[in-house]
Amino acid sequence: MELSTRDLDILRLVDQFTQLASTHITELLLADRSHAVPDRVLGRLVRLGYLARVGRRASGDKGGAGAYVYQLGRYGRLLLGTESRPSPNVNTHALMIADTYLELRRAENRGLLTVKRWEVERSVPPVRADLFVHLDYPAQGRSSSYFLEIDLATERPVRIVEKLSGYWTAAQHWNEEYFPYVVFVVNHVVRVAEFQRIVRGLPEERQEMVRAFLLPELVRELMKL
Repeated sequence: MELSTRDLDILRLVDQFTQLASTHITELLLADRSHAVPDRVLGRLVRLGYLARVGRRASGDKGGAGAYVYQLGRYGRLLLGTESRPSPNVNTHALMIADTYLELRRAENRGLLTVKRWEVERSVPPVRADLFVHLDYPAQGRSSSYFLEIDLATERPVRIVEKLSGYWTAAQHWNEEYFPYVVFVVNHVVRVAEFQRIVRGLPEERQEMVRAFLLPELVRELMKL
């Protein structure tokens, strides 16, 4: 069965993030369709082996079942030539990367910014950024780039300091005029305070490149940088 352009766009997007919830796919690629279309399209791609359901995303503080989560199926991996291996578990980190990207696209739809370039798992030797974005701010007449790190409050402070040391090394070899801000996207206000304490412990010249913001406040704060 021949795949449509829309089908291929879905497969490529899932491949870029490794896993996506049905809500991500619907809002990013199927928002102009009727309510029944996303379930029908995704169900067909699963039946054909191009996508596979991993499970459901936890929903709410009590962890109830939420949207289905998808990754590439066997034929999807073969079609795109991806080397990613299927996971038996929902990848919460990958889903929050997608949440962050979706938040930027929502801001773009509101006319606040334009996403000019983006890349998941951007190599910045000796580290890798979860998400790199280059944004235009039309009303402000400027552009800016960011390395976004998605934080689930699972890494100890020493590991964060090591990662920031890697970014500082990358900054010393950066060929462009400005090194992008390193922005940690966190999911709890207490974690923001913890990051602020960690940053205050860094050498003074390294502190300016680091920020930590809650996801709902991300766009507003980026527009201030």
